[in-house]
Amino acid sequence: MASALATTPITWAGPKGQLRGSWAQAATPRGAVLVIHENKGLNDWVRTVAGRLAGIGYSALAIDLLSEEGGTGSFSDPAAATAALGTIAPDRFIADIRSGLDEVARRSPGQKLALVGFCFGGGLVWQLLAAGEPRLAAAVPFYGPLPEDPDFAGSKDAAVLGLYGALDQRVTSSEPAAKAALDQAGLVNDLVIEPDADHAFFNDAGPRYNPVAAADAWNRLQDWFSRNL
Repeated sequence: MASALATTPITWAGPKGQLRGSWAQAATPRGAVLVIHENKGLNDWVRTVAGRLAGIGYSALAIDLLSEEGGTGSFSDPAAATAALGTIAPDRFIADIRSGLDEVARRSPGQKLALVGFCFGGGLVWQLLAAGEPRLAAAVPFYGPLPEDPDFAGSKDAAVLGLYGALDQRVTSSEPAAKAALDQAGLVNDLVIEPDADHAFFNDAGPRYNPVAAADAWNRLQDWFSRNL
């Protein structure tokens, strides 16, 4: 994968106070991306993803959805961060993600916008698409749970690349419903099931990392962004 550029901690005014994140500025931007973390919060691995995206030309902001709780770093361990995320209403996540897109757009004038999320964050990509986000040119949910009966018509300009692991039946079983809903709403889409890959296969800091599937997913993401951003 691409070398990761350094990220810088930033804050901005959110719907209910300051939001936090890590920003990676591409040298010659070709687009801009908001990155949504897994259910462990904003950690070093997610920052590296933002840095990798900047390294291939897409300025990226990794948002911390625990900002109102003091930030992911204020929790003693990942399990505590996961528990805290489980107490937050989905509507707050959507509002904070929209604010994150505002900040990405402010820092990347004239650039098309994309959204990338992993696991819990992949599910939030689907949720934002269902809530309607006309600013998105591309969205890439990695193994994200699908909301019930989604209607993606309010995000019709988003080209969606969905990435799944064949061994991750809990999430991958929703792929046919995702495909049907995307087609029904007329969104450009490609849903890919990586063979022999489990949930979180892209996370090279985790126990289920699959380098073959991760490399393929990274190549597909780059191609998707090249065509849609």
